Formats: sequence, structure tokens, C-alpha cells
Amino acid sequence: MENNIEVNQSSSQVFFETELNKARQAEAGASEQFAQLSVARVAIFLLIIGLAWIWNRTEQNFWGIGVALLLVVFLFLMKKHQRVRRTRDFQKNLTTVNEDELERLGFRFKRTDTGVQHQEKDHAYATDLDIFGEYSLYKLLNRTRTSEGSRRLANWLKNHAAPDEISKRQQASSNFTEHPHLMQEWEATALLHEAAAGNVGVLRAWVAESLATELAAMLRLRWFAVITIIIAILITAGIIPTWVLLISFLVNGLILRRFLPIIQDITNRTGSLGKTLVAYGDLLKNAEAAPFQSAWWAQRRTLIDHSARELNRIGQLFERLDYRNNPFFSLLIGLPTLWDLHCLAAIENWKKANHTKLLDWLDVLADIEAMNSLAGHAFANPECVTPNVLSQEAVFIKTTAMGHPLIPAQKRVSNDFGLEGTGHTMLVTGSNMSGKSTFLRTIGLNLVLAQMGAVVSATAFSCSPVRIFSSMRTQDSLEESTSSFYAELKRLRKLLELADENASSAVFYLLDEILKGTNSADRHRGAEALIRQLHAKNASGLVSTHDLELGEWGATENYVHNFHFRSDVENGQLHFDYRLYEGICRSFNASELMRMMGINIDLTNKPLPK
Repeated sequence: MENNIEVNQSSSQVFFETELNKARQAEAGASEQFAQLSVARVAIFLLIIGLAWIWNRTEQNFWGIGVALLLVVFLFLMKKHQRVRRTRDFQKNLTTVNEDELERLGFRFKRTDTGVQHQEKDHAYATDLDIFGEYSLYKLLNRTRTSEGSRRLANWLKNHAAPDEISKRQQASSNFTEHPHLMQEWEATALLHEAAAGNVGVLRAWVAESLATELAAMLRLRWFAVITIIIAILITAGIIPTWVLLISFLVNGLILRRFLPIIQDITNRTGSLGKTLVAYGDLLKNAEAAPFQSAWWAQRRTLIDHSARELNRIGQLFERLDYRNNPFFSLLIGLPTLWDLHCLAAIENWKKANHTKLLDWLDVLADIEAMNSLAGHAFANPECVTPNVLSQEAVFIKTTAMGHPLIPAQKRVSNDFGLEGTGHTMLVTGSNMSGKSTFLRTIGLNLVLAQMGAVVSATAFSCSPVRIFSSMRTQDSLEESTSSFYAELKRLRKLLELADENASSAVFYLLDEILKGTNSADRHRGAEALIRQLHAKNASGLVSTHDLELGEWGATENYVHNFHFRSDVENGQLHFDYRLYEGICRSFNASELMRMMGINIDLTNKPLPK
């Protein structure tokens, strides 16, 4: 199996290395062309200055024709310069994307986004299972480049999907992996726009608002600018005096003053939304042309018709409104034409036509980014399998060679696992550092992956929908004046409440060293009572423990199943195989670990000195 993993991983690695080399070469070529065009533009500009000087000195019109032709050439070079800059930056972004993928294959995460902004206090499992953080499932999966996409991926990680939605996501993920270049182009395009990561929450609130009735009616006054323009023409023709235009400007100023608060409010609240929306329009343009065929995609594709065009249009309207910040523009163009009112009217018309569609477009955009993350993970790790998520209420989990998704394949030790039925508890005993906690997280993380539609780290994986709950890292809280033991009791109470809920899926719990904050007698009685109580509820799960007596009691109950991890001492060295075995652990290593740390455990057998 390990050889197959190496072969599979090398296939994705070869792809990323090939694309990285191609992107670097293309970036170098575009950079060279960019430099050449820069020199050409400077040369043409100097020629224009020179010919203009000669034209002025000689007053011969053919020099003016030369200036005009060179201006056309200069504008052409400027436009081409911009295109080459975009190509250069795009290839640079592809370089970044492939470097990131190659590092991720080695479980080195370059991106700084840890997802902790999406963490929820007292979430059922996110903290215990390393869903977010410096070394987390989020960092392993995340290929989003916008705040909307990041939030959607986080929601998928925190909330299990229904089996039919899981199936649709699996098909879509498989479909996306057939087009790895498109997935990378999406990331590279998003990186072209720094504003693409902007938060559009302000836009969501603003688009739902409507202009006051009185102000909406006054927008008709924007056409007074036509009178101002006519007056300017008549003054130029010498038909009317100049002071008439001054009066017209005064009227324009009074009209603009009436709308000044609402216009300032829009510009202050939206900030760089114009650029953000242009960026999103660019991304959705790619989406509209995507060749994906899955049912999941078809459902979303119908929602984004003309979305790119409309987002670009509203983005450009915001950018035009920002022209007012230039004092020369405001004085020479803004005031005479009532520019702000024309922009405001166009924005209001856009809102009326598209405000109900905008939320759909943003949702689709977020879904695409989250799906890119699932598909990107599947493409990079072809040794992982698509799980079979069954539509049944009782707990069913059956896996073959399941490993921890955050441990590199060459270091990962995989185990088979199976649990069927509600009301069952698997007791996992074992010595310190033998792998009990890691095994609990292995099951939990793969269940999270399975129920969000992602591939899992196993050679076979089947499960029913379950509501995962964990209690593994309870801590004291100075803010709430609670000890770690009391914090754990609150956590276990939440588990019991969750198991009492009338839900279609059972609770699957992962409890690590429960009630460790009290004495051994109370810990044993409490753990036994909790397992008995959970047996009668809509729940099954795993409990790790050092309590051998709890294991002995469990052996007498048909709903408790004993498994263990072992360790061996050879020549004073501890050895772990991290394999799961049936039965109760009979070998513990605490004494040996203390001895290795310099604690003379043998002194306990000698009388204390007088």
C-alpha cells in the first residue's frame, strides 16, 4: 500500500512541478517583454515631445501629423503594456499556486490564513479535532482566495451535509479534478485582484436598502445638467453672457448639496467595493465558461447567467463615483454634468434590477471556491478514496487502512475500524504516547471530511450520517472562574443534551481520558455511569482511558467493546507500533517514561531516610 501511495503522490507532484516550471518560464518571458515595452513607451514619448517642439518652431503641419500618429502608437503600446503586465502577474500567481501545492504535499503550509476567525466557542468538535489553526484540516484543504470562499469552506467543515448533498459534492469534486488547470486559473485570477479578498458584508446590507422616496424623485433633477451644457454652448457662440453659466453652476451646486450626505454615506461604507466587485465579476466570467457537467454545478450554473457582466457594471459605477474625490474632476466635470447624481441613479437602477440576484451570485462564487478546495485536495492526494455515506439513522462506520489526514503518508500508521449500531461504546486503553488520542482524532477528522463531501485517508470508508461530538481538550477558564474538571463536566452535559435531541442522525462521541480531574474512584464511577447513560440514547462512540477497571467492567457489558494500543520496552527503549488491537491493554509505560526522565521510581520500594 505504501508503494502505491508514493506512486499516486508522485503523479500530482509531477503535475505541480511541470506547471511551476511552465509558469516561471512564461513569467520570465512576459517580464522581458514588459521591460521592452517600457523602453519603447519612453522612446515614443520623447519622440512626441521632439516632434511637437519642431512643429512649434517650424509651424509645418506634417510634423503635427507625425505627433498624432505617434500618439496613436503610444496609446497602442500603453494598452499592450497593460495586457503584458496582467500576463506577467497571472503567471507569477500560477507560480505561487504551484509552489503552495508542492509545499502542501510535504505538509508545509505557506499560507498565513489559519481559519481561526471562523472558530466557534464550544463547537461540537472543531477545537479538539484541529479543524482550524496553524496545523489544521482547514490549512490542508484551503485553496480559497476570497473572504466569501473562506467562510463557505469553514461552514462546510463545521456543519455536516445531508447524504444527497454529500453525493452531489463528491460528483462535483470528481468533475473539478478533471480540469486542474481551471482550478489553478481560478486562484491565479483571484490573486490578480487584491480586493478579491475583501469582505462584501457591507454590500449585502447596502443592496437591501432603498433610497428615500423624496430623494428618489429628486434624481430627475440630474437632467438639469443638459441646460448647463446648452448654456455653455450659447456662451461660446457669444449669444448670452457668461454670468448665466455661473447661475447654472450655482443651481447645480444646490442640487448636489441635497444629495451630498447620501453620496458620502455610500462612498464611506463601500470603500473599495468597486474593485472588489470587478474582481468577482472576473472570477464569475471564468465560472460562466467552465465546462463542468455535474448536477451540483448545473444547479449553480443557471444562477450566474450574465453575472460577470452585471458585477463589472456595478463595480465600474462605484469606481466612477469615486472620481468625485479628484478636485479637478469635480470642478471641471462633476459640477457641470451633475456626475454624482447620474452615478447614483445608475446604481439605484442596478439595485432594483439585480439586488435579488446578487446574493445568489456571491453564494455560487463561495461554493466554487469551497469546491476548488475539496477538488484540489483530492487531485493532490489521489491515494485518498471517496467515502460511501449511507442514508440510515443507526451508526455505521467501517473503514480499511484509515490514517490521520494531517500525518504524512510515509509516517502514517493506518488501522481498520468498524462500529455498528446505536448505544455502543468502544473503550480504548493503552499506555502513554501509544496513539489513543491520535486514533480518536483520525476517526473524527475522516468523518468530518466524509460528511463535507471530501475524500478521506483510507483505502475504503463507509459511514452513516452522524453528529460528531468530542471532549478532548477541556481547559480551565479564569474569565468564567471554572476549573478544567468543571469545564469537562459542562462539556459532557452538552453531549447528553445533544444525544437527547430529536434528530435523524445519531451522535458519535469521542471522549479522551474523561473525568481526569478527579480521583480514580470517582473517575471510574463517573465514567461507568456516563457510558450506561449514553447506552440508552441515540449515540455511540469511543472513550479512551487508562482505567483498567473500567475496561474490566466493560468486558461484562455487551454494548461495550474493548480495544487497545500497546507499547514494548526493549533494552531500555520504548517502542510503539500504533496498531489497534482487540481487548484490554495489559502493558503500561508510565514508570518506564518516568525512569527515562530521571525519576528513580525504585525509591518507592525503599524506606525514607530518618
